Amino acid sequence: MDETLTTAVVVDELSLVRAGIGSVLAGRGVEVIAETRSAKEAVSLATLDGPDVVVCGAPADLPLADAVRRLTALRPAPAVVALLPPAHDETVRYLLAMGARAIGLRAGDTEDLGRLVDGALKGEQHVVPALHGALSGAVKLRPLSEREEELLSAREREVLVLLGEGRTNREIAASLSVTLATVKSHLVRIYAKLEASNRNECLGRAVSLGLLG
Repeated sequence: MDETLTTAVVVDELSLVRAGIGSVLAGRGVEVIAETRSAKEAVSLATLDGPDVVVCGAPADLPLADAVRRLTALRPAPAVVALLPPAHDETVRYLLAMGARAIGLRAGDTEDLGRLVDGALKGEQHVVPALHGALSGAVKLRPLSEREEELLSAREREVLVLLGEGRTNREIAASLSVTLATVKSHLVRIYAKLEASNRNECLGRAVSLGLLG
C-alpha cells in the first residue's frame, strides 16, 4: 500500500450511511480501506491496518462512546470522527475527553463532515456549530488545583468560561469591562497554554483537562 495514501475505516450499522460517509471521504482524497457495522471489528481493523482516520456513526454492537474509547486507546490511535445521532448532545464533552478528534451529527450535511475530517487529519479538534450548546451549558468555575493555578490565570479562566458559554469576543469584552484587544490577547495566551489552534479545540482541551465543569 502507498505509504502516502490517507486511509479510513467507516463504522455504522446502516450500509446507506456508510456509503454516504465513504463518498464524502473519497471526495477528500481519503481511501476507505474497510467499512463495518461493528465497533469491535473496527477496533480490530484499526489495530491491523493502522488507518489515519476512523469515522464512527452508530455501531450495531456498542454505544458510540464505548467505540470511541476503544479506538482512542489504540497505540498509535487513529483520528476519530464521531457522528452523533439526534438527542445525544450530552455525550459531546465525554467524547472530547475520550480523545475524539471531531464531533458532528450523523444526520449532518456533507460539507460539515468534510470539514471535520480535514481538521481531524490535521490534528485539530472540532465540534460542529450545531453542538456548541452542549459545550456551553452549565459551564462554571470550580476550585483550582495547584497545577491549574499555574496553567491559567484567574482572568484567563474567566475568559475561558465565557468562551465555553458561547459568547463572542465582543460579548466577553463587555462582560469583563475590558477592550476587545484585551480579550484577544487573553485568548492568544489561553490557546498557547492549552496547545489549541481555534475555539473548538480550546474548549475540547479545557473539558478534557477538567478546566470546565
